Amino acid sequence: MKRILIALGFAAALAWAQPLEDKANEHKSFSGVRELIVDNINGHIDVTAYSGSTVEADIERTFRARSQDRLNIAKKEVSLETRQEGGMVQMAVHHPDHSSDSWWRQVYEFRYDFKIRVPRDLYLELRTVNDSEIHLEGTTGDYKISNVNGGIEMKEVEGSGSVSTVNGKVVVTFARNPKAATSFRSVNGTLDISFRGGLNADAKMKTMNGGLYTDFPVTALPVASSQPEQRGGKFVWRSNRMTGVRIGSGGPELTFDTLNGSVLIKNREK
Repeated sequence: MKRILIALGFAAALAWAQPLEDKANEHKSFSGVRELIVDNINGHIDVTAYSGSTVEADIERTFRARSQDRLNIAKKEVSLETRQEGGMVQMAVHHPDHSSDSWWRQVYEFRYDFKIRVPRDLYLELRTVNDSEIHLEGTTGDYKISNVNGGIEMKEVEGSGSVSTVNGKVVVTFARNPKAATSFRSVNGTLDISFRGGLNADAKMKTMNGGLYTDFPVTALPVASSQPEQRGGKFVWRSNRMTGVRIGSGGPELTFDTLNGSVLIKNREK
């Protein structure tokens, strides 16, 4: 009997320890969109271009907590706000800000995963923070892509803009080379960027713990020094430790900046 009671008590403890989960799926459709902004916090963003004229978004929302009461708090405090102003659409996840102690994490967990189909020529701003990957495929418009704890992958894209993460790899394959200044940044991750042959650009590259590689023919470029500081009657310059190269006949400025990782500038046609 004693063993049975112990076993039952252990099973009850395990059941209590298992978090409750509440999932919901939502579909949103927008027409006349020229700009799309997605502000996420926890979760993935997956955007694919298609031949249609509307933005079609499928959003999966997940709440987890140890009790129904805590789930109820999550439902009250966390929301997805959507607004359209003319040709601009923004989808933003909102949750209470309890400063750096992340109070809400002690009560519940939440995430939103976005799968979105868009017309090819949209301007895109995609942002997410935790437990997150950003995937983008087939778009031709400009972009601003930002992650914190996760990687970024862009396939067969065109346009120009900025791509940055903190903890993750950046992998980009261009269907057409950028025509304007474009930057790629990570702190802890390799920058693996593939361009079409015949690339003409001025590239600035920097890494602290990694290598700088390209299979395009390059010539060295001087990298502008920073403005001097005057100290005790002397001028002191700080080096930004960038390596500058001209690819082809030169062109738009491409910046590759990582701390712990390599910079790979590839010719996808080789």
